[in-house]
Amino acid sequence: MYHGRITKIRSRRNKIPWQGATISSVFFSMFIIFGRTPSYEKSSSSSTSISSVESRLSSSDLRKIDEFDVVIKCQVDTPFADPAYLKEREAFNPARGTIDILVHKKIAPLASDAFLFMVTSRHFDGNYFFRVVPEFIVQWGIESPDSEGIRRKLKFPKVDIDPPPSVLGSDPKRSNVRGTLNFAGGNASNGQVYVNKRDNLYLDKEKGSLPFATIDKKSMEIIDAIYNGYKQGIGQVDAVKKGDDEVKKLFPMMSRIEKCWIHNE
Repeated sequence: MYHGRITKIRSRRNKIPWQGATISSVFFSMFIIFGRTPSYEKSSSSSTSISSVESRLSSSDLRKIDEFDVVIKCQVDTPFADPAYLKEREAFNPARGTIDILVHKKIAPLASDAFLFMVTSRHFDGNYFFRVVPEFIVQWGIESPDSEGIRRKLKFPKVDIDPPPSVLGSDPKRSNVRGTLNFAGGNASNGQVYVNKRDNLYLDKEKGSLPFATIDKKSMEIIDAIYNGYKQGIGQVDAVKKGDDEVKKLFPMMSRIEKCWIHNE
């Protein structure tokens, strides 16, 4: 599941059916959903480079990045939540709040640096949770158009695989247990990540990287509140690419990340 090789980022130094979808988008969505692993959308080139993003980092950000464990906070909302959409017995409890992600640089430095670069480049800001599989995972990392209708498609470098623990499964932070964060497909270059909603230990045995971050119990309550009633492959990816209006019309209960940032205590 997890494979790819890449260059280490040196930050410290420098309901609704899919009528109208094209044949290609239908096949692409099927590929995203039915692959063995949480798969991904390949991003095209972007004018945003590593150096231009690094130039925007504050000294406090750089100090945080140098630490072994880095706290990332992400504000989650369900902006178009509509109780009328829910079935009679479903409780109206849209996901809202701030989740804490603890990035473990000491034990997974390569994947951690890749993830931190995505945070500082604001790649996750405005991301919808486009894939929510009950008792499995929640996935995000596809950018939507901004208020001016421009959709950034950042290009991320690949990273080498962080060495696994000496005994597979011996460190829960590096095993696919509930609350751990990993790259979709084990490939940082796609810019997509997922959090395990339950213990998925069988994923540890597949090729590629292991988890590099954890989400605490309180934050997982917000993750669990993310609406999971949409079936897979009914147009979520296409709607996210088109933007807020399409999501509001087709998937009003879809939650998103408003913004992520490095927490400076």
